[in-house]
Amino acid sequence: MLFGLLGLLVVVGIVLLIVHLTDRKYKAPKAAQTGAAAQAVPMSAAQERFFSILNEQKAAGSMGLAEYEERRLVLEGGRGDNHANAELVALKERYARGELTTSAYVEAKSKLLGLG
Repeated sequence: MLFGLLGLLVVVGIVLLIVHLTDRKYKAPKAAQTGAAAQAVPMSAAQERFFSILNEQKAAGSMGLAEYEERRLVLEGGRGDNHANAELVALKERYARGELTTSAYVEAKSKLLGLG
């Protein structure tokens, strides 16, 4: 009886250990949860302008929440871009204003950067 109880405790302990390790492996770091990871690369003045335009479009009702989130994520993905390139800045501003679809923006940016 004692060995059965001891065996059960060992099995429960192993299961709890596996759950704990799995949870730690797939849990996002605290910085990513609070959005601090997105702030790792400081925003340039141009990047702030893109987000300002995007926020104005959302406030004016020109785009829904889903479209806003899509555009915000796409623009956040370009934080490391060279904002000294006037053509790229103009392209991003047009995208933030909703003048371009996401696919048209990606295609134009690829051409501009010589990626496609």
